Amino acid sequence: MSIAQEIKSRLDIVDVISEYVDLKKSGRNYAGFCPFHANSRTPAFYVSPERQSWHCFGACAEGGDVFSFLMKKEGWDFREALEEMAQRTGVEIPAYKPKSAAQQSAENKLTVLMTAAADYYHKLFLTAPQASYARDYLERREVTAETITAFQLGYALNSWDACRNYFEEQGYTRDDLLAVGLLTFNEEKDSTYDRFRNRLMFPIRNIDRQIVGFGARTLEPDGVPKYLNSPQTALFDKSNILYGLDAAKRNIRDAGQAIIVEGYMDVIRAHQAGYQNVIAQMGTALTETQLNLLKRYTKRFVIALDADAAGVNATMRSLEVARETLDRDFEVRFDARGLVRNEGRLKADIRIATMPEGKDPDDIIRHDATQWPVLIGKAKPVVEYVIDVVTADVDRNDAKAKSDAAKRVIPLIKDIADAVERDHWLQRLAEALQVDVQALRTYAARGIGKRPPAPKRNRERPSSTLSRNVKAPLAVDKLEAHFLREVIAWPNMLAQVDSHLRHTRQPAVGRDDFTATEDQTLFRYLAHYANTVGDSAAMLTTLYAEMDDYLVGRVQGLLALPHTDDAQLEQLPQRLTTSVLSWRLDKIKRQLDEVKQMMGADHDPAHLETCQMLSMMVQSIHQAKHKLSVQGQRTT
Repeated sequence: MSIAQEIKSRLDIVDVISEYVDLKKSGRNYAGFCPFHANSRTPAFYVSPERQSWHCFGACAEGGDVFSFLMKKEGWDFREALEEMAQRTGVEIPAYKPKSAAQQSAENKLTVLMTAAADYYHKLFLTAPQASYARDYLERREVTAETITAFQLGYALNSWDACRNYFEEQGYTRDDLLAVGLLTFNEEKDSTYDRFRNRLMFPIRNIDRQIVGFGARTLEPDGVPKYLNSPQTALFDKSNILYGLDAAKRNIRDAGQAIIVEGYMDVIRAHQAGYQNVIAQMGTALTETQLNLLKRYTKRFVIALDADAAGVNATMRSLEVARETLDRDFEVRFDARGLVRNEGRLKADIRIATMPEGKDPDDIIRHDATQWPVLIGKAKPVVEYVIDVVTADVDRNDAKAKSDAAKRVIPLIKDIADAVERDHWLQRLAEALQVDVQALRTYAARGIGKRPPAPKRNRERPSSTLSRNVKAPLAVDKLEAHFLREVIAWPNMLAQVDSHLRHTRQPAVGRDDFTATEDQTLFRYLAHYANTVGDSAAMLTTLYAEMDDYLVGRVQGLLALPHTDDAQLEQLPQRLTTSVLSWRLDKIKRQLDEVKQMMGADHDPAHLETCQMLSMMVQSIHQAKHKLSVQGQRTT
């Protein structure tokens, strides 16, 4: 992930733009008056929380991401916007450390290795005689073949070296396999062995559907641990991953809420039953990074806890419900105070749904799927849930017990940002403990659980040297990323694509064709040098010499993507031209939908005119794609 992408993952564009523009909810988006030109009659400025983008349908007709907005509003260049937002989000911009071609190649190799590993385990599940127990297990759990394929479930052989031998035959080294967590090192014997053996394999993907790790369930009756995850690697950090989010993100947006469960099978069962806004938290307490990632799609989160998390075996330590579960090899934490603080910071609605005693989401949905939305509908606010847990067994005749309970809950209530909400929950706690609410208010006013003062913001700019040593990302729009990757590999392609576009009466590729500000900036360099450099090596040498460090990480991320080889080069210009037309068409259709939505709210003639113009552009691109297709058929 590049520095810019990491910053954007911690920001919500709606929150940032709301500091400059009065925005109001309008369907899936937010609308307001454009701050870049005079207008006061009809809001024509739209912000999309899903795409983390903005667009003006009025006089300026511009749009972009959070960086382009700040650059235009504050007069900053991209570096200044990046550094300001790095300060705001707490993202460190490490000192520049150049990455050699060998290092970059090694990183790319690991990404490909994880994809190959998922294929390897999946094929073993489908065909290996040894996997019959795994197949029977999922059949007994009523997991369908379609679901098995969708989640690419796999099987690891009951062998100490089968995986190692297979991938060494494919050209991978033991260091490669250790680096992605497929092997484990035994220090005593100074040897390696397969980490996953006789286990049902669950590939774990990041938001861009890259496989970054595995979860593995033992198939042995007394196997320990029952669930085993990949270790932390350069690709896999469970604190930044939510299992199933890659498949659930669109459904989360449509449903208006995300349901967070504890296990892989809970997610799989829910998706199979049609509840596809369900994800899993990878066992640890929900982090702010995870919630920020989810906030792109919704601000309502429901955490579905097993009944024993709130039962007699649960303990409250520093307002944290913690339990050990035999089903997993890690401690599942419900961090109430962290959730309340994040709820305030993120302006979110976080609730807790408790499962019936002895049941988990997989059990409930498998036996009666209709009960799932009923349980979720009964979800409680975090503070109400904690009050119920803490006060459940308190003797109302024991003054000290009531005081202890109050001491445990009041710090949580004091973390609530809204004063009215704080007072509401103090009254609710008073009712639960059967005490006078004024006593709790006095208790709270004495500073019980008082938060430390917020640190002063460091106004000094961070170092202007940014890291090139970052993990390879995928672009928000993969078509745009692929295009940039191909131009880096074959600089002369840009002129050929522009020629095809002119032939179909379409404008040449420009910086505004790209969604991310960093890609717009990168394209300016590519367009400037594409006709003066001879090949990819010369292009990279030029880019590294001319570009500021903050863009080099993006380039190295693009280098992780595949590019066309010599054998298919003849068809590349037409394929890239078709790609440009396709992503332009997609963007214009989205804009058209937004304008039609605005037209439903008012009857401004300007909106009708914009709608007609966009409709003509859609028709024009369709005609261009048809002409390009006919031309391609003639040349083949």
